[in-house]
Amino acid sequence: MKNKAVPHNAQMEMGVLASMLQSKGSAIDKATALPAEAFYSPRNRKLFIYLVAAHRGGMPVDLLSFQELLREEGVLDEIGGPVYLTELQTFAAPALDYYLEIVREKYAQREVLKLGQSIITGKMITVGDIRAKLHAIEQNGSPNGEKPLIEFRSPLQLKNFTPPPGIVLVGDCHIVKGSVFVIGGAPGVGKSRASVSLAVAGATCSDWFDLKVHRKLKVMIIQTENGELRLAREFGELNCEALENFVRVCPPPPYGMCFARTDFRAQLAVAIAEFKPDIVIFDPWNAVARDEKAREYLETFDDFRSVLPLGDDAPALGIVAHTRKPRQDERASGRALLNLLAGSYVLGSVPRSVFVMQAATDDTTDNRVVWTCCKNNDGELGARSAWERSNGLFAPVIDFDWQTFDAPNSDRRQTITETDVAEVFVDGPLPKTEAAKRLRENTGASKATAYRALDLNGRFRKHLRLENGLWMWK
Repeated sequence: MKNKAVPHNAQMEMGVLASMLQSKGSAIDKATALPAEAFYSPRNRKLFIYLVAAHRGGMPVDLLSFQELLREEGVLDEIGGPVYLTELQTFAAPALDYYLEIVREKYAQREVLKLGQSIITGKMITVGDIRAKLHAIEQNGSPNGEKPLIEFRSPLQLKNFTPPPGIVLVGDCHIVKGSVFVIGGAPGVGKSRASVSLAVAGATCSDWFDLKVHRKLKVMIIQTENGELRLAREFGELNCEALENFVRVCPPPPYGMCFARTDFRAQLAVAIAEFKPDIVIFDPWNAVARDEKAREYLETFDDFRSVLPLGDDAPALGIVAHTRKPRQDERASGRALLNLLAGSYVLGSVPRSVFVMQAATDDTTDNRVVWTCCKNNDGELGARSAWERSNGLFAPVIDFDWQTFDAPNSDRRQTITETDVAEVFVDGPLPKTEAAKRLRENTGASKATAYRALDLNGRFRKHLRLENGLWMWK
């Protein structure tokens, strides 16, 4: 299809942008009912994204301020430079409703043509897909397509509700577009790695902690924990070619997650609008919410949402959060894990679903973790599971000792002696897992007891040594 045959009206697109630039806030609020794709011209589309992002970020949208923002972002020449902005500023008297109607109409015509082409080529063959696409075109392509701020349903309408296709991203409504989920855990347990694991699962459409990923997903991770050296090492263990078009991770921003700065929010909103992620993850929560008061927590959620698209384009929002240190002899499980989330109750009440990671033992060399969904508003929680950090991601643990995990302090007897440990190493150094296995076979002790006996800072620290990844007795 040649460009001249594609329905569009460059003058009307300019009219919308001119109205936004000249009338500022009120026109921008009205124009946000349009999706960015409604602009056929790439430079008009980019200008629209920046205008909306600047407005949502609280920045003044006037010619000079906006021109300076584009220059700082390095896109001023890309959109036609000061000449094009001046042209918009001097465009004929705004008639925004008329401009919006024409731009919507042309966008709807392009979408119908694309739908017809998809049907002809066999890319879209089900009646459900066609109906869903036509409905989306009607919503975005009509002057009255904006969603109301509040709606009500009758009992029969609620009973017969069918979720839009593609809204459930992971599991049994564990992660859903437009909703919030939390990954909680103690410092160092592997929460950031779990976020990367989700991004990898989304790019490859593989399971994530035994939860089904329903389609390929784009994941953006906004984090302050790991520098580029650490990220280079972690992603060096992954198949980055398969992830290239589906994953984005930022190094720690130089000034942190400074949501108080309007330019930070504007730049972040533009990056999100251009990548169009299905899931956006903020890691960690306390990089933004430093005060544990409920008001601070609610304002933090508002800060996060202020940079995200609205409506059907809204991604799922993931929050990485710390859990508090358990009290002595405390081992929470199931729904009680919600009480371990550090800070305000808001962190557990706002999200649709919450996952908590726990270290399998207190041994710092034990890479195993327990993964539990302790909240899922719209589906089943699912069974907890045990995993081992391996090759940059997680591998399932088959023979996990759940009895010892649930009651770690039930066996305080020293069932393993110095002689028992020495006998294990008679033939030389061993990997820790193999040494623990032999201790259990020889003594009948639990896995946790065996691992405690091999603790380099434990009872036998005078005799145990670690060299080249192997435990030895001296």
